Amino acid sequence: MQDAVGKVFDLKRSAALLMLGLCEFVRGSLIFFILPIYVHNVLGYSTAAIGYAMAAHYVFDTGLRSPAGWLVDRLGQRKVAGMLLAVAAFGLFLVISQHQFWLILAGCALLGIGMAAVWPAVIARVTAGLSPDAYGSAMGGVMMAWLLGAGLGAICMSWLFGIHVQRGFVTLMVLWLCAYAIGLWVMSSWKPASHAKKRAHILAVLREVNSVKVLFPGVFVQTFAIGVLLPVLVLYARNVLHLDSRMYSYLLLTGGAAAVLLQVPMGRLVDKYGYRAFLVTGFLLAAISLPIIGGLHTVRYIFLAVILFGGSYALILPSWNVVVAQCITEDRRAVMYGVFMTVEGLGMAVGPVVGTELWNAFGPSAPFDVAAVILFIMSVFYGMMRLNKLFVRQEVRDKSSKAS
Repeated sequence: MQDAVGKVFDLKRSAALLMLGLCEFVRGSLIFFILPIYVHNVLGYSTAAIGYAMAAHYVFDTGLRSPAGWLVDRLGQRKVAGMLLAVAAFGLFLVISQHQFWLILAGCALLGIGMAAVWPAVIARVTAGLSPDAYGSAMGGVMMAWLLGAGLGAICMSWLFGIHVQRGFVTLMVLWLCAYAIGLWVMSSWKPASHAKKRAHILAVLREVNSVKVLFPGVFVQTFAIGVLLPVLVLYARNVLHLDSRMYSYLLLTGGAAAVLLQVPMGRLVDKYGYRAFLVTGFLLAAISLPIIGGLHTVRYIFLAVILFGGSYALILPSWNVVVAQCITEDRRAVMYGVFMTVEGLGMAVGPVVGTELWNAFGPSAPFDVAAVILFIMSVFYGMMRLNKLFVRQEVRDKSSKAS
């Protein structure tokens, strides 16, 4: 077990996680600060324009993750990641250097194309060659890199912009080029064999997608629940709790810290004791915490509930990713993760629309209550479902790795 965990965080796998964190730092800076603040306040574009730019980014990111994963499996991690990260670098340059809206829109779309390749390539690199008892630790590391990168990007960019706008832009370009160089290095050792290319055939992928379709509700719900809450959190904090911007930031940091700090420890526990108890408990704790957040107006209880919610996702994410990793074959891992991440993206896209409609129709607590009910149903559903029946047998994995 200890050897397996040590292998997860060897030099090149750790470098791949660093690459993911840097890319998410840049994306977090762009989505949570540059577009809302710079494009609106400095360039003078409307809030609707910001929405279109964000939509362009996420449409290309979400829509192309499955094709990007398929290309990674068929052509190799280095070729695909290198090419699309270069495309994204040009898109980032457009966003931070141009003033015409259509060029900013195109830049956001190009950055989305690049990010579509990052996740499948990194997950394929990090999980390649690992035994099932190390998947939880590996995916805990991936989730930690994502949360840290995105969170620090949103927070640090406000400080850099406060000092000097141009310095912030230069920082983003330098970080993206560093991520590009790391990607060329860590992905260089893997090349798909001819049999792997055949196994990445579209019909084989469709058959594998059909074999794991029972997992899609859980994949969708995890991001849908967050999506329902995203557009109403700031409204709830300001209009109901009457928190200022500083306290709202502390609230987000508290929940994010709970999720980040517990990722790897929870991943190791999942590897040691199995996924089921952690997955069911995570969904259940998330379902319990949301009505507390939406129903109680005492700030200290809200903070405790936010910690509980962040901790619940620290249970859900590594245990769920262990399930996913053991249900798909290594030869099609990148494309299958691309499919799962497309479903996740759909949840994140639909959730905000549902959340705002619930707020308008039934009041501030409605989004929290509906998300809680959905998460509770998932805890019951996956508590009863024997997901291990979908697991790819170890003998098949061993045979596949020997053929490689």
